[in-house]
Order: sequence, then structure tokens, then C-alpha cells
Amino acid sequence: MLKVKRLSPDAVLPTVAHPGEDIGYDLYSAEELTIPAHGAAGVHTGIAIEFVPTAGGIVKTRSGLAKKRLLCNAGVIDAGYRGEVIVLMENLGDAAYTIHKGDKIAQLLEHPFLAGEVAESELSEAARGAKGFGSSGR
Repeated sequence: MLKVKRLSPDAVLPTVAHPGEDIGYDLYSAEELTIPAHGAAGVHTGIAIEFVPTAGGIVKTRSGLAKKRLLCNAGVIDAGYRGEVIVLMENLGDAAYTIHKGDKIAQLLEHPFLAGEVAESELSEAARGAKGFGSSGR
């Protein structure tokens, strides 16, 4: 269960459009604002979230907005953060884009902790080695 606190009367709590099928929650804007062409803005959701002790969150772009060239600069929400979730949006389009109160603006994915201690060491051999950035497509 995702614990959510409403910080603004205009906040819409996260939803799951297709329970049992979707892997994330829809996040909504608690404000109206216009992002200029080739501009960026932080969009307030009016909510704070508490994850289970072994998880955090990743904020991702909704596909419907990506088609309009409005992208979310993916953010990580650590388990200990209790402040407002603000979605960083970037408008890559050539026209301004207006977000209205109650619009779906991003997706929130719960993610288990994977980070552990760091130890300096020699690395083992692997078939891929140091090949990266599209090397598997060649």
C-alpha cells in the first residue's frame, strides 16, 4: 500500500488506471501552468508519499505526453523523503504547453532498494566487457 498525504486541496491522489496490469501510479498536477516552448518547469502535485521501508520511487514520463514532446526529467524519490512530489517537466516542442489542475502528468514506479555498500576491487571478466552505448545493436 502506498501511503499518501494531501498537501493541497487541489491535489489528486495517485491512481492506477488498470489494477493488476499497470506497474505504476498516475500522478496529477495540483496547479495550472504553461511551459514555454523549449522550456522547463517543476509541476506541483500537492502530495507527499511514504514508501514501504525497502522501496523508493522513480518518476517517469507518460507516453501520451511524450508524443506531444513533453518529457519528465526522471526523478528518484528516496524512501526517507517526506516533502512534496514535484515533477520536473521539459517541453521539447516548438509551442507552449499548458498543464491544467487535475491533468495526469507522470507515472510513479515503486522500486526496491538495490544500492548497497561500495568496495573498491578488480572486476571479473564478462562477455560484454566495456562495450556500451548501442554496442548490442551492431
